[in-house]
Amino acid sequence: MSDIVSAAAIVTSQDDRIRQRAYEIWESEGRAGNPEDHWFRAERELADQGQERSEATVEDAPPVTVVEANSAATGEIPDERMAK
Repeated sequence: MSDIVSAAAIVTSQDDRIRQRAYEIWESEGRAGNPEDHWFRAERELADQGQERSEATVEDAPPVTVVEANSAATGEIPDERMAK
């Protein structure tokens, strides 16, 4: 059940970010245009930003941080020897 709640919170959070960015786009275009176009543009922009951030994080992160992030994502407890 907690997995469902967590997934719903992630989706809601993502929708909130998209909604905010779509609103910013709408304002920047003189409060005119197609709301669906604004929404899809916001989705693309945020997806692109997320991918850039993910790639930079993986490349620049020290090994300990990578192990901790992987552990948090999978729920597995890392072997302490790997984290050193």
